[in-house]
Amino acid sequence: MWKRKMGRVLLAGLLSLVLLAGQTPAGAASDTIRVALFIDNGQGYRGVVPAVTLTAEGGLEVSMRAQEGTAKIPSLGGETARVRVDEFYVQAVETGDLTRAQQAAQQLSQRKIDASIQLAELGGKRVYQVVSGTYDTYQAAIAQARAIEQATGQPSAVKGPMRLEAGRFTSLNEALDWQAAFASANIPAYPVFLQEGRKLSYAVWIGDEVSKEAAQKLARKASAEFPGFTFREASSPSYVVMKKDLIGSAGVWKYVLSPKTTLEAKSAKDGSRSLIGVEERGQRKYRGSIELSEYKGNLAVINELKMEEYLYSVVGSEMAPGWPLEALKAQAVLARTRAVAQGNKYGIANLSDTVYEQAYYGFEKESRDTREAVDETEGEVIFYRGKVAEALYYSNAGGMTAAGEEVWGNDVPYLRSIRSDDSEPAKKAARWYQVSLADGTIGYLRSDLVEAFDSANSLGFREGVVQTANSNLRSGPSTAYHRVLTTLPAGTAVTIVREVAEENAYSWTRGPYTAEEVTAMINASQERNKGPRISGVVETLRVTERGESGRVIEMEANGQPLKVSSPDAHRSIFQQGGAALRSTKFDVIEMGSVTVLGADGKQTNYPKHSSLMAVGADSYGAMPANGYQDQYLILGAENAIRTASKQQMFLFEGTGFGHGLGVSQYGAKAMAENGYDYREILQHYYQDVSIEKY
Repeated sequence: MWKRKMGRVLLAGLLSLVLLAGQTPAGAASDTIRVALFIDNGQGYRGVVPAVTLTAEGGLEVSMRAQEGTAKIPSLGGETARVRVDEFYVQAVETGDLTRAQQAAQQLSQRKIDASIQLAELGGKRVYQVVSGTYDTYQAAIAQARAIEQATGQPSAVKGPMRLEAGRFTSLNEALDWQAAFASANIPAYPVFLQEGRKLSYAVWIGDEVSKEAAQKLARKASAEFPGFTFREASSPSYVVMKKDLIGSAGVWKYVLSPKTTLEAKSAKDGSRSLIGVEERGQRKYRGSIELSEYKGNLAVINELKMEEYLYSVVGSEMAPGWPLEALKAQAVLARTRAVAQGNKYGIANLSDTVYEQAYYGFEKESRDTREAVDETEGEVIFYRGKVAEALYYSNAGGMTAAGEEVWGNDVPYLRSIRSDDSEPAKKAARWYQVSLADGTIGYLRSDLVEAFDSANSLGFREGVVQTANSNLRSGPSTAYHRVLTTLPAGTAVTIVREVAEENAYSWTRGPYTAEEVTAMINASQERNKGPRISGVVETLRVTERGESGRVIEMEANGQPLKVSSPDAHRSIFQQGGAALRSTKFDVIEMGSVTVLGADGKQTNYPKHSSLMAVGADSYGAMPANGYQDQYLILGAENAIRTASKQQMFLFEGTGFGHGLGVSQYGAKAMAENGYDYREILQHYYQDVSIEKY
């Protein structure tokens, strides 16, 4: 009998699929590491896909691995294969018209619903089945089927992993022949690899059913067509069902696996280094092996390889190839230390390939110098008092690293706030002009779009003219983070207020944000942290405490303290589109907070619920500052310019990129360029530590 729990088939035993590039599958030894490309264990990095597409230039060798041993699967040919877990899925469309199938798959993709085209030969004809998912419960598949029907406008069907075994055979070819015979009788049938210890056998299974009743109905149909067969429940602790998917114009084998199975990639035919491509991971290629398994209801994809080969890529992913070798060597020791300290974080993997631990983007990120940096520091990690230190690094310290209290709220004895030369990105950044237009609009233009004149106006500001048609005037000096205010034609006259660096790893701005936008950000953060909401609209936003390096420790809005999980979490409060502030080393500019000095020393503070008016030098009468524009310029002592707003707005100006605790990568680069070696670099940022072989 099938055993089900909430519609999910429970499979006995443990089976794994591993893709190898030139090495034998084995448990992760001390010199190997297991990296999760896709996994969800409920914490840390959580990312899964219903299927993965694998490539190897020399073709793929396939083997199944269970607790009893490993059994190699005969080659079915081809350099590409698909893999998914044997669970429920939705069949959106079944048609003999390829164009119709492609249209349906496109309709689903446009709604961000997973879709692929499965190939089958039924009744002597080729059919195209548009399928979506996998789902570990029948109920989840049913819910998705409704969304699919809305997208395609036609009924869909939920398919499942309940099948009948038609027979077992002595060879793969015999199984393929009988599979074709069943399919010609319009009965869905598949060749299956079964593992018993280290022995491999072949079977034909029929159906993709979701219930015992549906399977019994299929058995009656199959018995009528093939009276010489006895059909029984398909059951094996270790199996792989073989189907086909359409990729481009070709059909490729799809390995539908029970809880755990192993695939091996052959070495390239020309004898070069063997690599495995994973299309769903940005078409990256990887050394070592790729293991695929069902883990907590999803397909887990694990890359197992030698530790030092893993680091070749990490160094190139985290720090640019071409940087000074000593900086790359410092990064190699940091990355190795971080990897060693992770333990078995994800249950079946030591760490992920994302910045939750450290970036690992495959073979393409390797280079001669990253390999040299790793090889010359082989096995070395950072120790503090006999224990592996926590290796922390980031892009840019903004001139001063953080102490532990400024990031996590607690002391880290070997990480103190120190100076760091990180300013190179600002020095090399492209230049932008803050400009004012004839109608009073204030914004930013790339300097190369403006012809600046040598002459100045009566206030001493240079003037210029836009050189390029359709030039974007933006709210800040970057194309990535600042919105377009308006598009200017060539010939537009501008007044150049000041010149600034383009957004870079050292210096940055965010906003300006309206008071309503900041209120929404704060209240969303307060809700996440179970803190009280801000009543009304935020009118004041102040930093009330800073750490030794100048990073924000505490803030308040309208006089109310903001609740955060740690000091570094302040940068996550003020985010739009998922992008947080680059560091907590920032100032808040209250653009609407202005103090006006009048006669007899009288002061008027804004914001207030009345309009700010300006009186011209000729006493012609009061009028709104800068006409009807929301922003205006204030000229102070020594021609210092401030941009202010009539309604309260908030501008964030900061330095640094990252949490600031540990090694600044740009600081390491600067030290290496000034003649320091990697040990001196690490011991500058890490106090009282040793660097030893692990």
